[in-house]
This record gives sequence, C-alpha cells and structure tokens, in this order.
Amino acid sequence: MDYTLHISTVIQSDDYDDSMQVSYPCSYSCQNGIHRLKYTDDEAGFTVIRISPEGDIEIRRQKSFTIIMRRGYIHSVDCDTPYGSIPMKFALLRASHSLREDGGILEYAAKVHIDGQPQINTVTMRLSRSEPSSEREG
Repeated sequence: MDYTLHISTVIQSDDYDDSMQVSYPCSYSCQNGIHRLKYTDDEAGFTVIRISPEGDIEIRRQKSFTIIMRRGYIHSVDCDTPYGSIPMKFALLRASHSLREDGGILEYAAKVHIDGQPQINTVTMRLSRSEPSSEREG
C-alpha cells in the first residue's frame, strides 16, 4: 500500500521561530507493536522512523545521523556538515501516535541543542493513504 507522509515542523528558540512543511511518498508497517515509516528526503536520503511500543522514537537518516529519543534520555550526536562537525543533543519532551494501516498521526516535541544553542522542535507527521492513479484509455 502506498502512503504520503506530511511533515510539519515548528522550531522555537530565544533567537527565532521557524516552521516548515514537506511531504514525501512513504511506506508504513507495524510488526510486534513496532511502527515503521520509510521515505526518502533530498537532504537526509533514505530515512526510517521507528516507534517502539514504549513510545521511543528512533530516526535513522542514511546521509546524516541517527536520532534516538526516549523520555529521560539525552542523545548526543555529531552532525557532519561542509563547515565541520556540529554537536547536537536531543531530549524527548512528549510523544503520541495513532498510526495504523489506514493512516494516522505521529506527534512529538523535543528539546534540541545545536552547537550549544537550545530550541524546541515540535513535529507533526500525518500519514495518509495515497490515491491509486488511474489511467484513461483513449
């Protein structure tokens, strides 16, 4: 089954507020209570989001890094950029989802430190079934 993943991100910091919205073709599966979303984005490449039955969120980005977010845990990672390595930290503040085969939503907020600068990222991912394309004979 084909899906579309609509991602809305709101970033809030002391210095600025920003938001962005993107959509990608996506696949969805759930096995043993573990939900998986798979898509390809231009910057990060092939990306897999895994949500555990406990609500932990793991985001594996092929061209970038892996983010692990669970309550009470701070995940530190270095992000390689053309300008050098930038240290990043992620701490899950809240998460919920209603993902299932007919669609649903994953929402989470995380405290993120990028090169020591704190911000709050609030992400909403809406999963919807893609309409099958129909071809007309002429």
